[in-house]
Amino acid sequence: MAIRLLVVDSESSANTFDAAALAAEGVMADVTEFAGPDCDRPQPDVIWFADRAERGAVARVAEIRAIAPECRALLVAGVCGSRALAYLQAGVVGVADFGTDTQRLAEIAHRVLGGAYYLDPDIAQVLAIRHVKRLLEPFNALSSREFDVFCMLAEGFALQDIAEQFGISSKTVSNCQTSLKLKLGLDGRDAMKKFAESHGLISG
Repeated sequence: MAIRLLVVDSESSANTFDAAALAAEGVMADVTEFAGPDCDRPQPDVIWFADRAERGAVARVAEIRAIAPECRALLVAGVCGSRALAYLQAGVVGVADFGTDTQRLAEIAHRVLGGAYYLDPDIAQVLAIRHVKRLLEPFNALSSREFDVFCMLAEGFALQDIAEQFGISSKTVSNCQTSLKLKLGLDGRDAMKKFAESHGLISG
């Protein structure tokens, strides 16, 4: 049975899709800029969409689900680290950068439609390293919340974005930032970024 793949706002990524090659792999691709649920097209089995930095993950997923409310196999590209986690928590089942590898895209579409999750190896490695590092010095001095806030600060997220991600106030995030500076002996965002990079928590 062929998989119906809907590609949303593909112009926001460098990806190109060879429809004929995908069809040969059992994936029928349909590309759209953006369409609501009343659009005259069959309901997709899998939706691929690009991240938009100006939108929170929950809001972006809600926007995408408005296209096809029954589709739950959502794939997102263009994210890493904390933002990848936010999308997974919002219900996305795959985080990937497909590039121009049509066969790989088809394999991932089949996998997630079958109920599996997919993470790009680089993203999976960063998240695995974070899981281990939070238990080791110097990060074991941080609470789980402080560690998560540290990773997002190092990735360049604004305080308000972090607050929205965790459902807390910007003041609480600011307090976490102050605590992090004291516990880790770091002064400012640049120092946090370099420190996170040196410990493998984010890619340089």
